[in-house]
Amino acid sequence: MRTRFQESFGMDHRREAAGRLASSVVALLALAGATEAFAQASTGALSSTVQQYQADVAWLADDAREGRGMQSEGLVESGEWLIDQFRAIGLEPAGEDGYRDPFVAQVMFPDPDQPDNPHAGERRPVEAFNVVGRIEAGAKQRLEGVIVVGAHYDHLGMGGEGSLEAGVVAIHNGADDNASGTAALLTVARDLVSRSDELRRDVWFVAFSLEEKGLLGSSTFVREPTGGLEVEEVYAMLNMDMVGRLTDDKLQVLGGGSAEEWDDIVAPLCEEARLECKIGGDGFGSSDQSSFFAAGVPVLHFFTGTHSEYHKSSDDADLINAEGGVRVATLVSDVAVATANRAEPLTYVEAKERQSQRMAFKVTLGIVPDYAGPSDGSPGLLLSGVRPEGPGGQAGLERGDIIVGMGDAEIATIEDYMKVLSTTEPGSTMPVTVVRNGERVVLEVSFEE
Repeated sequence: MRTRFQESFGMDHRREAAGRLASSVVALLALAGATEAFAQASTGALSSTVQQYQADVAWLADDAREGRGMQSEGLVESGEWLIDQFRAIGLEPAGEDGYRDPFVAQVMFPDPDQPDNPHAGERRPVEAFNVVGRIEAGAKQRLEGVIVVGAHYDHLGMGGEGSLEAGVVAIHNGADDNASGTAALLTVARDLVSRSDELRRDVWFVAFSLEEKGLLGSSTFVREPTGGLEVEEVYAMLNMDMVGRLTDDKLQVLGGGSAEEWDDIVAPLCEEARLECKIGGDGFGSSDQSSFFAAGVPVLHFFTGTHSEYHKSSDDADLINAEGGVRVATLVSDVAVATANRAEPLTYVEAKERQSQRMAFKVTLGIVPDYAGPSDGSPGLLLSGVRPEGPGGQAGLERGDIIVGMGDAEIATIEDYMKVLSTTEPGSTMPVTVVRNGERVVLEVSFEE
């Protein structure tokens, strides 16, 4: 059986002969021991889809984009370029302002005189924007809810905070992180536009900004969705972050444990795509799906793995496996269609508390911070999620609460919260003050022995 990826491997996505030729050439090169980079260099044998993917990565990861860092012209240019791509693909605008969904986030700027002190510095407002488009379901029997497909388009700029090259000031192009996921987002959009008649649910496409600063774009979107969307309407969220280094056909599908049905949905599609998928894990992780999972949405994060160029200036476009990126995108398209057409609900699975959290502190509150902070810039720790079985959940903390006090300490930032947690002993009881719907509420929290 030929996969959809192989069938679309011709220059016009439909010419079977060209597809078979391209697949044969790649196979022969692999048998000859040629590298993936050499196979990609044989552009005459590659499909226009793969060439387009490579071109998209190359544009985003060009030095001219300045590493797509926060507040850089390169990040703004990338967002505007994505708007042009969404329009050309035929997505309907779904942002607050056309495709643009602007937001203001509070970001901690470190004190230059104390670079090694994470608590030093000040929070300042930063303007950015997500790019949002959608495909309206074309099937006659539509279903309630929407599918969100996402990727983040920002990176680390010239390095600094987040870079794994200490002291190095150089453009961090982020070809894999996450130009690869953004290019895959465009690939999925192009495919699903042509398959809209198959869809029973609308599919939303969101290119998130400021992921590298703490999932700020996605947490803002989840808190304040655009286009009349409510987060409760999101049936599932599919995230692509670092999908440009496929090796030996092995793909990690993280978040597979966020819904009971994911394995049954995804595993057959992976087999059809001839990908060896490792499916599992809860929905939390250091990428944008976490914001949705904390809000009660089943999620998946497609990921081809870490490498030595991660968060370094050497993460460049010439190291990307474009064919692999398209194969991942093709799988995500098929998962999106299967999920959009599923009549039964997905069974959301609450994450269990991780042992690593308990190892960091003697106690845990059982909350998920929203790193974007309160939308009006006021002090406090905004909660994007609360585990019902945790001390906070047992005491009555809710998603959307803003913690402003713990015991005698004022809580203005997450750093204040962590400082209090680090000195709290198991078995102790503490009043926690939150702002809820504009009112201050005091809850008594008992930390487990």
